[in-house]
Amino acid sequence: MLRAVAIIGVLGLCLSVPVIADPGVQFSAKAVQSAAGGQPRESLIYVGENQVRMERWQDNASMVEIYDLNAKRLLLLMPQQKMYMQTELPEDAINNPMLPQTTHDFCDTLPDASCKKLGNESLYDRSVSKWEVTVNNGNRVLRSLHWIDDQRSMSLRDVWPDASVTQMKLIGMVYLDGRNTEHWQRITAFISGKKDISMQWYDPELKIITREELPGGFFRALEDIEVAPQPASLFMAPTDYRQIDTNAAGQ
Repeated sequence: MLRAVAIIGVLGLCLSVPVIADPGVQFSAKAVQSAAGGQPRESLIYVGENQVRMERWQDNASMVEIYDLNAKRLLLLMPQQKMYMQTELPEDAINNPMLPQTTHDFCDTLPDASCKKLGNESLYDRSVSKWEVTVNNGNRVLRSLHWIDDQRSMSLRDVWPDASVTQMKLIGMVYLDGRNTEHWQRITAFISGKKDISMQWYDPELKIITREELPGGFFRALEDIEVAPQPASLFMAPTDYRQIDTNAAGQ
């Protein structure tokens, strides 16, 4: 049962958000996230052409992650030591609704699932594609249905294996942090009668979610967004950095 719940959770994460950002839009921003009562955590992100750089701080030390979708590699920079590691980019390296994704097809984000398109429909006056997703869970087959917005590539309605139903509805346009965004409400209704409500703000220019508020007080957001071409040097290891072996680093 726990495995089934975990699978449903992964499906929900992948299907509730757009699966691709506009590759023609480059920008930088401050990423902020916090749980209820917790200290906000901040990092800086730079999005180039199929490249993402993330800078964060931990234990008074900075760490830089560079996801290069063109070269299919991940660079981990350690500025204090002037060292870096290079590894092959994992298939699920970027699974965040606030970052560009590696695929145009939401089914590609579900490697352990089977997808079947059932047809085209209209939902909330929007054109959608209806899909069936099945996942083998031991001796059971978990089946769910999803209505994917043709324009936004996000799921507007989901019927899960446990009979819970998730719906996304557009509330209206909101001016947020200096940018025009679409305000969406996401409601999951469980068979017990419980409901979970979350909010998302979608940036039509960047084609990603720039703010998300989840049940329990958790939120994450992109702030101080600046749309501009990003220098190529941001996505490379500095020439004076020494490369170290990933196996040696783990010892």
